[in-house]
Amino acid sequence: MNRLSTSLSHWSGHAINLDTWDSTSQWLVYALLAVGTLFWRWTRSSHKLKVPLVLAEEMRSAKARALEYCYRPRELMWRGYTQYSDQIFGMNTNDGVKLVLPTRFLDELKSHPHLSFKASIDNDMQVEYTRFGGPPEYVINAIKSKMTPSLRKLFCRSLFIPIVHEILQRKLSSEFGLYKDWTSVQVHDRVLKLIGTANARVFHCTKVTEIDEWIDCTTGYVISTFDAIKKLKAWPPYLRPIIFRAFLPERKLIQDQWYGARRYIADSIREKQARQGGPLEDPPSMFDHLTSGKNEHLATNLDEQVLYQMTLVAVGTVTTFASVTQCLYDLAAYPEYIPMLREEMEQAPRDPQGHFSKESLASMMKLDSFIKESQRISAPDLSTFQRAATADLTLSDGTFIPKGTKIECATSSIHMDPVHYENPNQFDGLRYYRARQVSGEENKHMYVSVGKHDLSFGYGRHACPGRFLGHVNIKLLMAEIILHYDIKNLPGQTRPKNDEFEAIVSPDPVHAILMKSRH
Repeated sequence: MNRLSTSLSHWSGHAINLDTWDSTSQWLVYALLAVGTLFWRWTRSSHKLKVPLVLAEEMRSAKARALEYCYRPRELMWRGYTQYSDQIFGMNTNDGVKLVLPTRFLDELKSHPHLSFKASIDNDMQVEYTRFGGPPEYVINAIKSKMTPSLRKLFCRSLFIPIVHEILQRKLSSEFGLYKDWTSVQVHDRVLKLIGTANARVFHCTKVTEIDEWIDCTTGYVISTFDAIKKLKAWPPYLRPIIFRAFLPERKLIQDQWYGARRYIADSIREKQARQGGPLEDPPSMFDHLTSGKNEHLATNLDEQVLYQMTLVAVGTVTTFASVTQCLYDLAAYPEYIPMLREEMEQAPRDPQGHFSKESLASMMKLDSFIKESQRISAPDLSTFQRAATADLTLSDGTFIPKGTKIECATSSIHMDPVHYENPNQFDGLRYYRARQVSGEENKHMYVSVGKHDLSFGYGRHACPGRFLGHVNIKLLMAEIILHYDIKNLPGQTRPKNDEFEAIVSPDPVHAILMKSRH
């Protein structure tokens, strides 16, 4: 008691004669401390999350609910979306409660200073283990200000579209093969390698598109990263360091993949120095942009350049190759779309070298619709508009969000809502094509569109800046495959189910379809 009283004396700044304190005074201090403690606890509890939790009525254990979310994510998200209608609801995960917000909050939060896209992605991708996180702001700015305009330029020699098209034309037969008769083909890894090769030119340089080790390191990193993420997130955070270091083969794979890529990036840095800082490519690659201009001070920083390249590879490859693979599975399941898509491609204009341009891709409106419909049902993420709160904040409806809480929108559920889509459970490859035939809607409902019901690429200033490159790669590769092969499912076979873990959606990696060369 004397130590407590002395502390109170110093705190109050007044001299207190402790010898004159009677028992009543002491009990008064105890009472004040008790009241203060209760008030503090009440204040903390009043600032906790107060939202309904999916499965809370069936399962009392938050750990059990988190495990259910790992392996039944689409079902649980749909349950929350339909059960709580226009309310905010929570999903228990091994990283804490994640909030799912109705779209009415999008405009309020799309540029909120206390919500971080990068912090959310860093956690989702387990950056401390995989090294893959949200790209730095200046990398995103380089994509928006440098790469995307290059893709958009028409009739210009420094144009990415014919360059990427030439790579895919040249590599297609060697990756997919030539088949006189119907042949069972596993397409997953073949698509990954083709997209990885095309991206190698856009992200790094032409030289590495012909280097097998570079392609193996970068595409292998994509697979290793997402395999590691799924394994790690099945465990609570405090066990992940042990699991990663002691039990995951992906740890060694990721180390080797980064080491292998590092050699070629070092070569490119030396070559750029020999050119006195001049670009390696025309049009410049992302490596050129990230080693010049405002980023010139990073031109010789090997560690940073390796980080940028591997981050770009992971971000720019996983969604694109997964989308093409999903489209091929849908095409095999619904081969009736092939003749109309092929006719559209055959009528598309080409340059004198036989390559497509932006104008060519824009003319493929039925293909655009087919790709978008495939994405509606099998998008790479069940949720988008991912953010993490970097400070406490309160929404306009009074909902308190503590610092560290992650938020998102239930994109997969929105895309299957009959309020927004007619017959949402039915695959309709021309759904968006018909929508664009309506007067005034011609430039809407496109694969790259972003809106409150077009959330596959997010919303607001953090909407995916690489979706334009992805759009180019997907259309070019789909066009080449459809023009050169007939496709269908094996007899009695249906479209494979997706591999879904938490919010990550991946195509079946071993599913085979039948292919036959047309020429």
